[in-house]
Amino acid sequence: MSHGSSPVAAGEGERAGRNGRDAGHPVRRLLALDAAGMAVVGLVYLAAAAPLGRALGPGTAVVSAVGAGMLAGGGAVGLVARPPYVRPGAVRAVAACGFGRLALSLAVLASGLLDLTARGRAWTVVQTVPVGVLAVLQARAAATVSGGRSLG
Repeated sequence: MSHGSSPVAAGEGERAGRNGRDAGHPVRRLLALDAAGMAVVGLVYLAAAAPLGRALGPGTAVVSAVGAGMLAGGGAVGLVARPPYVRPGAVRAVAACGFGRLALSLAVLASGLLDLTARGRAWTVVQTVPVGVLAVLQARAAATVSGGRSLG
């Protein structure tokens, strides 16, 4: 009996890629896209923390901290996507983190916790769209586990 925590073969029934891994499996592609996006944005935040901090309003330290968190998160999501067997529980955890980030962004906006400029408020709203879309897609993918054999 499967409780959604058994490993799911990425690409089961599909043509496997190098090392038996199917990089083309929809769930793995979705996770890899999320990981790459987070890592790239994290690196940009770290590299341009001072000008972004001024333009968006929260300051260099906050932008640097968010960048470091995004870079680490991107690495963690990349690790979830890496093995040939994707664990549905890990995909649910990634989705939950996305929903958490979405909630945190909206809470920061609603509370005025950070002194964001108009550009900073707009950027916060804009970035919630891909975060929310990816979280929903990941949650749906994890929920489609059928008999412990397929995701996506």
